[in-house]
Amino acid sequence: MFLILKINSHRTATVYKTLDPLWGEEFILHMPSGFQILSFYIYDADKVSGDDIIGVASVTRDYMYENKNPKGLETWLPLQKANKDLEIQGEMLLEYGIRTSEATGQSYVFVTVMEGRDLAAKDKTGYSDPYVTVTCFDETKATSKQKKTRFPEWNETLEFLLPEDTCIADLSVIVTVWDKDNFSSDDFMGQIHLDSEDVTHGTIRNWHAVARRPTSDRWARRASRVDRGKIRVKLQLLEEIVLPSSCYRPLNELLAEAVKSQDLGHLIWDMIEQDRTIELGAIAMALVRFYLSQELIFEFLDAVIVRDIAKTEDVNTLFRGNTLGTKAVDNFMKVLAMPYLQKVLKPTVDRIINEKKTVELDPCKVNSVRGRRHSLHRESEESFVNHSLEALEDYTCEIINSIVGSITYCPQVLRRVLKNIQVRVREKWPEEMFEDVPYIAVSSFIFLRFFAPAVMSPKLFSVSDQHPNLKVIRTFTLLAKIVQSIGNLIPGSLGKEVWMEPLLPLISQKITEVKDYLDLLVDVGEFSAAHRYLVRQQSNETVLIQGHLYKCHYHCKRLFRPIVLKKCYFYLTRVMLCYRKTPEDEDTMVMVENICAVEKLDYGALGKSNMGQIIHKTSDESTAIIYFQAKDVNELTAWISAIRKTCKYNVCRVETFHPGVFKGDKWNCCRREQDIAPGCSPTYHGVVLGDWQDPLDPDVDAQIIYSQIAHSKDKIRKMQHDLRMSLAGNDPSKCTNHRDVNDAAMASLSLVSGLLDVTEQLAMSHQTFVESSPRLSHSLRSRSVSSSVSGDDSLY
Repeated sequence: MFLILKINSHRTATVYKTLDPLWGEEFILHMPSGFQILSFYIYDADKVSGDDIIGVASVTRDYMYENKNPKGLETWLPLQKANKDLEIQGEMLLEYGIRTSEATGQSYVFVTVMEGRDLAAKDKTGYSDPYVTVTCFDETKATSKQKKTRFPEWNETLEFLLPEDTCIADLSVIVTVWDKDNFSSDDFMGQIHLDSEDVTHGTIRNWHAVARRPTSDRWARRASRVDRGKIRVKLQLLEEIVLPSSCYRPLNELLAEAVKSQDLGHLIWDMIEQDRTIELGAIAMALVRFYLSQELIFEFLDAVIVRDIAKTEDVNTLFRGNTLGTKAVDNFMKVLAMPYLQKVLKPTVDRIINEKKTVELDPCKVNSVRGRRHSLHRESEESFVNHSLEALEDYTCEIINSIVGSITYCPQVLRRVLKNIQVRVREKWPEEMFEDVPYIAVSSFIFLRFFAPAVMSPKLFSVSDQHPNLKVIRTFTLLAKIVQSIGNLIPGSLGKEVWMEPLLPLISQKITEVKDYLDLLVDVGEFSAAHRYLVRQQSNETVLIQGHLYKCHYHCKRLFRPIVLKKCYFYLTRVMLCYRKTPEDEDTMVMVENICAVEKLDYGALGKSNMGQIIHKTSDESTAIIYFQAKDVNELTAWISAIRKTCKYNVCRVETFHPGVFKGDKWNCCRREQDIAPGCSPTYHGVVLGDWQDPLDPDVDAQIIYSQIAHSKDKIRKMQHDLRMSLAGNDPSKCTNHRDVNDAAMASLSLVSGLLDVTEQLAMSHQTFVESSPRLSHSLRSRSVSSSVSGDDSLY
């Protein structure tokens, strides 16, 4: 069983042999502007006969908006029967209006069906045979049929006589797109409804999105009779209006000052932490990415870590809670060290998943696990525990040995940050009095918040691309407990899990090795101006995505030769896309700055699924296309999204492309006969999936930070008022102490007023921007009543 999220079409991994699947997968989807519905499709995976759809659940944009809360919307959605008439896509270019004949004086309603693009594929070939019917005044007329295309062209005009006694206000025109079928009824492909406000005297030319047919009450009642189960989801909608970069300059300067001024920093961090509209991890990620873009990440992490240390009284609780500081370091590790994590853990994780051993040490669960094992000679409880113990010790040794031997692979930037954390902890708790505190300070992040969670949920950390079965999940759970115990650096500390005592000798031995690893990990030079270069260098050299794809050797003139797909190793950095056939071959490189677009290829283009195309400039300024095939829709989406992120600001981007190929003497998508004909479909440069390693976009991150500060605008005003009243009530001439109090109050007032000025300035910029955009202005007005966030000018 697997789940597909429609709109951006992303698929979870398959969970096998269960009616109660647990995915636990998290996706950040970049939704297209104006989306209305997010749908979840549940399928039963079947490699032989094809995947069977179980049901679909949908949630509207308005529902997510009205039920927003900082922790996200968590709910059960009932599954409904899927309706093929709801699977609509594409647009139609129409000309329409009312005109009067000079010869007869009679008026006509005319509709010119010009062309369509990106229509649904209804045939097995990946194309359709579309035609259009237009209904007006109870009369229906049809266009001709276009064969095997999703980008048809008609340029046919259909006219309807306007009766003299007809009320224009009641005018209704229905444009319906059909797929012609010779052996069954024609397939519905979508509708467009025009009324008297659309059809007026004169000529109007517009692209219209084809809409689904209204669902009948009868169909809904019939579909609701069958219980198809429910799906539990957690959703969080974040909508932001991102302004031009110049508008954020005052906020950028304020946030830069916040990492240097402790008072200003504490003011901002406290407000964000205590009064926010999104999860703490999300705002911490925005701050990390913002300060990375400003090359102030070391200063920011130092400021929030010092703040956490100052608030901690008991050394045993150091970095144990979820604070802005701990979440910031968490996300920093994910941004810059995910390739390191995957290199260290992936071999062992793959081995555990492939071996599928059943292990258990808890005596309360041993018998139930043994009972599920099919064997003529049932293993004794003691023998089973001993085999489990051997397997866990073997896996633990492999994991820890891989970690302690990975010093050279650990990013220098991360090592410098961890060293700084250790230095700051030593300032409050000297090593002479608290011997293990410097180790615990580093281990709290690298082990307890990085390695242990990745062992627990390898799919969530991209260490594995599949879900393990239930018995392997238990293996990972036990290994995570062991790694956590080692990371705690306290031998014999097992809590209530006394059944793990047989592992204590191994845990004690590995603690010693881990301490040596931690010493080497922080054995780096002091901070200098060069650390900014390290961040930039690591950012450019980091491999964003890598793996094997099938490169297509396609030649447009070779009509009767089979399409050859050759397996190549591809990898992408922020600077170049490289591929090679064998490890011995030299890399073929395409500079990221020369990529014009990356899009999917129609199934009907070459008769193969999960294909994409990379349009790029060559050295002689001509245009070339690399066709490639991924193993599934997930991999295809991941590659397209990753490449789009790197070339987001390229000047050579193109606005249209061909979703087909030039075959013989024409493009098989739009039937145009010139190989240099402009594309028939608009390119979509927006990314699909969010990821920890997305290219930095300081304007987006600044906007998210501003939204959280603006949410506390009333609180900032109250602080300003209280400080002014306090100053007005103090007489500095009475005593020296009052003068000190006044100086402190004046300093606080200056900080609060500066923060409020920047917030109000950005609020005015947003108001001006919204008022200049009719669509945004209308959207803001329509949601002003239902909005659950007061005083937030950036949400619409």
